[in-house]
Amino acid sequence: MRADEHERMYRVETRHFWFTGTRRVIVSALERALGSRLAGARVLDLGCGTGFTLTRLPDGVRSVGLDYSPAALAFARERASSSALVRGSAYALPFADGSFDAVLALDVLEHLDDDLAAARELRRVLAPGGVAIVTVPAFQALWSAHDEALDHRRRYRLSRIEAVLRDAGLTIEHGSYYNFFLFPAVAAARLAERARVAMGLTRTSSTAGRSSPGAKGTDLRIPPAPINDALAALLGAERAIAPRMRLPFGVSCLVIARA
Repeated sequence: MRADEHERMYRVETRHFWFTGTRRVIVSALERALGSRLAGARVLDLGCGTGFTLTRLPDGVRSVGLDYSPAALAFARERASSSALVRGSAYALPFADGSFDAVLALDVLEHLDDDLAAARELRRVLAPGGVAIVTVPAFQALWSAHDEALDHRRRYRLSRIEAVLRDAGLTIEHGSYYNFFLFPAVAAARLAERARVAMGLTRTSSTAGRSSPGAKGTDLRIPPAPINDALAALLGAERAIAPRMRLPFGVSCLVIARA
């Protein structure tokens, strides 16, 4: 990911509905998966970025953030100073086997050329019975300039990311699409963007044969406060649904798997 995108995320993450709403879902999934093991649990945020997720983890967990980007870690040190922060590659995690009770890989695997190799490393550092919580963007049809700005390699169907995690040696405990309620609006926006490209109304670039507007960056503008708050609440409401039910579609995939 480009350094300027890390900076943009750092500026908006604590307020933008996407980050605040989805992290409620993730924390709910983590609490549900660990149960009585939550207190004192060793939790790795793999691809921690600017550290926002680390600041949202439940009290009492022992958190470690890892990222390959020095720029991201510099922001994480400002935001999540109470967590241990480590620079390293998802392909060769600098931790012993079985080091963690939980590993979060939140919108990480889509950045990697070899998602299976990273998933195997994730599995290696999980303790027996440990939990992996993995999210990735859903549906290749939603590919856009946002994906290109973030250096994504692909978007996934739920069945595909589950297959990757199974091949890595994990047991799927639950899988679902999430960001379900916002899917119609996001899909409409992405289709409109593709139509503008097809009509030549905006410049294009190509990633792995996919065309999308190349001049734009990520979709990180914060809406007016009432709209932002309503969207955050709508996303956050899925914390009682996505970790329990298998929703039929959504902007993202959520998988909970066991070592």
